[in-house]
Amino acid sequence: MRKGMKPEAGRTRDAAARKRFVNAIGAEVVRFQDVSSAFDDLAAEILAVERRDLPVMTVLLHAGATPVSALPLALQERRSAVVLTLDRLELAGYVRRRMVGQQMHIELTEHARQWIGRLWEPLREEGGALLQTYATGDLATMSAFMSRATAIQERHIRRLRRWLTMPSTRARRAHLRGGLPPAALQRIRVFVEANLERTIRLADLAVRAGLSRYHFARVFRVATGTTPRRFVEERRVERARQLIIESDSSLADIALQSGLGTQSRLTSAFKKRTGFTPAEYRRGRRRR
Repeated sequence: MRKGMKPEAGRTRDAAARKRFVNAIGAEVVRFQDVSSAFDDLAAEILAVERRDLPVMTVLLHAGATPVSALPLALQERRSAVVLTLDRLELAGYVRRRMVGQQMHIELTEHARQWIGRLWEPLREEGGALLQTYATGDLATMSAFMSRATAIQERHIRRLRRWLTMPSTRARRAHLRGGLPPAALQRIRVFVEANLERTIRLADLAVRAGLSRYHFARVFRVATGTTPRRFVEERRVERARQLIIESDSSLADIALQSGLGTQSRLTSAFKKRTGFTPAEYRRGRRRR
């Protein structure tokens, strides 16, 4: 403390400096997350895959050959979403399947490892060089901070996931501004799956939720993150994908059986959802 400075003034100055550093660290964490997100977007574009496919490649890079059945749990994703990701990556030549004992495993191809090295290795090298400029004590502090900050995020993610799976409560309904109760959402899902090959109108769904069409469309999107129309189309594409795998029906017939009507509409919706045309997807499956 400088001569003549009152203790209270010193504490005020220290508190102000601490607040500045805390704010600066928070801002830099957000900036780092934004830059990392932008990098992943660009990497996915270069690899010609979807951004959501990258976590699968990361798991396989570190874990090696992994049972296909273990991936949904490792990624905290629905099995259907993981299956689509694996199909995209396999058709693009980034992963391959092989039997290990009695289980089907998935692993990265050498082609994928080369691209990962080309895209991410410079970051690892430059980051490693940067860390070499810090003293061991500084590295220990940074390591502890990253570990504890990650633990905070993981705990919050678990809280949010539990919240999503809770039964409908008054607090949750208020937060969702009248979002659909789980029972109503389940009735709609069952109805959609049973009627994919038929015309499904917004009114058909709304009546099963006991709501007007306008109110239903709004709360459905709040509850699911998507519109009723997009939800139905996603289920139709998934039905078409299963038919392509399990049957030898023509693509025109599959379009009718999945409710997409015409082969051109099937092709458009399927490629938008999976990144491949139905014909490309079928050829890829047959080459296995």
